[in-house]
Amino acid sequence: MSVTTIASDDAIDIEKPFKVKAGPGAGKTHWLVAHIKNVLTNSRRLGSYRKVACITYTNTAADTIISRLNEGADRIETSTIHSFIYNNIIKPYMHFIASQYDFNVKYMDGHDEHFISRKYIKEWVDAHPNLARLSNPYTRNQLLKLEGNLKALGNWLSSIDYKFESRDLLISADNSKAYDIATNTRLGKTGCLDKLAPALLEYKKIFWRKGRLHHEDILFFGHKLITQYPFIVTVLQAKFPYFFIDEFQDTNPVQTEIIKLIAQKETIVGVIGDRAQAIYSFQGTSSADFDRFTLVNQQDFLIEDNRRSTDKIVQVLNHLRPDLRQKPLRNVPGAKPVLYVGTKEHAFTYAQSICGNEALISLSRDNVMVNAMKRLYNAAIPSVNLLDELFAKDNADRVKVVVRCIRAVELGVEGRYKEAIKEMEKNNSGISDKVLRRKKSFHQLSLLLSRYSSYNNEPLYSFYELVKTHVNASIPSLIRGTIKDFYTNNTFAQVGLFVDTKNDVSPCKTIHKAKGDEFDNVFVTMLGSSDVGYLMSPDLNAEEQRVRYVALSRARNRLFISVPSLTATQEATLTTLFDIQRPI
Repeated sequence: MSVTTIASDDAIDIEKPFKVKAGPGAGKTHWLVAHIKNVLTNSRRLGSYRKVACITYTNTAADTIISRLNEGADRIETSTIHSFIYNNIIKPYMHFIASQYDFNVKYMDGHDEHFISRKYIKEWVDAHPNLARLSNPYTRNQLLKLEGNLKALGNWLSSIDYKFESRDLLISADNSKAYDIATNTRLGKTGCLDKLAPALLEYKKIFWRKGRLHHEDILFFGHKLITQYPFIVTVLQAKFPYFFIDEFQDTNPVQTEIIKLIAQKETIVGVIGDRAQAIYSFQGTSSADFDRFTLVNQQDFLIEDNRRSTDKIVQVLNHLRPDLRQKPLRNVPGAKPVLYVGTKEHAFTYAQSICGNEALISLSRDNVMVNAMKRLYNAAIPSVNLLDELFAKDNADRVKVVVRCIRAVELGVEGRYKEAIKEMEKNNSGISDKVLRRKKSFHQLSLLLSRYSSYNNEPLYSFYELVKTHVNASIPSLIRGTIKDFYTNNTFAQVGLFVDTKNDVSPCKTIHKAKGDEFDNVFVTMLGSSDVGYLMSPDLNAEEQRVRYVALSRARNRLFISVPSLTATQEATLTTLFDIQRPI
């Protein structure tokens, strides 16, 4: 199929499906917003009640598109794919299949992250049809009472997802995750996991009977509904004659299948993406899926521009990627990206000295390094994930209430009151009247926020006492033992650092969280000289190299890369692209 090269300001036929390939900084959002405005202005199929659906990967991206649309935003439904499926498929139609899956629709209210609980693991194991087949070293007591086994089992269950086998969408868990690093415990496949796996759906039903949807459940139920009840697709097509998906390379096979069903008949589907920025294989995505995606009468386009970065940064990106040579549109030469050889502390100090009062954003491969970088801002950050520790040690009924309150407070401190109240409402799910539930949650949140200064730097136990007194008096009391020590020895502020509020304004981020964003000054941490391999011998078929490529491409004006060591050969090769610095 022929590919037409276009600029980020070019218009295309609004009545044909399309696929746009565009590298980092190409102006994908700029082009998409312009295309949506073109549809709103010229389409004869929208009418008064029909809308354009615009699917983005993050809520931040959705907000950006809405803010740029100005007039006409009310004729666009912009959301993540999970929110779209929940609001347009699951929420109105879940009752059709609820009895098949023991789902309590009465208590369904959005979707949550899947937190592992000892209580629910025990409930599942005790009712497991293969319980009698479990034998040494994986008997019922060995699984539930040996700390390493229990944590490994929890890690395995937290990896639950749904995958296609032939045409069937089935539940599965990643056996490689059945491991506890602290005790070096791995659960055996034949002796344990193969016996437990047949009842994974029963584990999910423990939550579904309470009306609780997890993030991974949204795609499962969305697909089940539209395949069992095809009229739902007809309804969606009638409501959304145009369906556009940004960052399509991050779409997994279940999402793609749902999108293809919607694309039948009259709905015009358009996708925008870049296989070199596919970095979510752990969610079932593949870098090749974007290239393979095709629809009847589809137009294929390529945007070669880079509207974001300086000439010197684009030179590095083109070095990493021979399949797409971007053209820098800013025509700003800029300084060479800096490759700093030394400790990350020295490298970061150097980068700050160059940036002065300008913001410097630190991007790291994983949360461990993110927290290490945060300690450069705040030395009091713990070296272990205290939230994981709390979930592992605490009573299930108490920890879910306390953590919801911590998360609500953290959201409230960021000024995200709507989300904070919704989090508090989860602790008041027993109140059937939505107005009363929201009112009570608002008052509870207001009290916790008003007393923030009294507990923020105090032991978590002080916060627990507030929660027990003013939010839920029925949670178990803290009297003695290791969990009482935990609440006494760790502050609210320390635990709160590990609550992921999806805060996109933090100066320290994982590369995955920064994807889709851009920053004037970027600092990228690397672990050792072996990491420099992606600069020496680029191969964007390897996901780890794509992750690094995404990180470097976030920078607009200045780019700093920290690496502990560099060989003479590496330095000689890289000196043409980088300003190589060392401690004086």
